[in-house]
Amino acid sequence: MKKIIIASVLAIATSGAAQAQDMFAFMAQSQQANDIIVINPLNASEAGFVAIYDHHAGQVGELLGVAKISEGANAQTRVQLGTTVRNDVIAYLFAGDDFSDPAKAVDSVEIEVE
Repeated sequence: MKKIIIASVLAIATSGAAQAQDMFAFMAQSQQANDIIVINPLNASEAGFVAIYDHHAGQVGELLGVAKISEGANAQTRVQLGTTVRNDVIAYLFAGDDFSDPAKAVDSVEIEVE
């Protein structure tokens, strides 16, 4: 059976400055297809990307898939992966157009693949 990995994401709006903080908060998994990662609702302070990288033995590996996100509310973001996921992965949230360097991500979360 394939697996779909579902990620629930919480964005926190900071009061006073009226500025959104991008943040992954909670991850959950469901059994359906293991070549898609679904990020459930997220609120981004600006348009950007969610990028999924291999994350085996604590090391960031190759880029597996990317999905564009818009500024504001994103109800569901589906990231189609270029391969079947067998190892754990890490999701990075990027603001802007550059998703090539994980060090530039505004947040990240590890996703355990069963």
